[in-house]
Amino acid sequence: VDAVASGGKLLVHAVSEHVENAGVHSGDASLVLPPVHLDQRTIERVKEIAQKVAKAWSITGPFNMQIIKAADPEGGEDALKVIECNLRASRSFPFVSKVLGTNFIDVATKAL
Repeated sequence: VDAVASGGKLLVHAVSEHVENAGVHSGDASLVLPPVHLDQRTIERVKEIAQKVAKAWSITGPFNMQIIKAADPEGGEDALKVIECNLRASRSFPFVSKVLGTNFIDVATKAL
């Protein structure tokens, strides 16, 4: 997730998907946007997580998160876990900005 918040309120966000399996460093991973293997419910849950993190930490400015998904062995809803959250712009901010047509850095600068 790449996102920008102001006073803990999510302003913009993008959910990208890593092509490589978990364990490949996020700085080396290839991304796709929009995600091709995530269902709509998972994408909605990821946004909810981003909203909760922004609010809990009263974030103002850019942030990015790495979230892993693991299947529930009992057949329930997949588990989503935040494994990393950085209060900064990531290498993918220019990529998501171009794909979505929204300049995330501009939004972050105005938020700050």
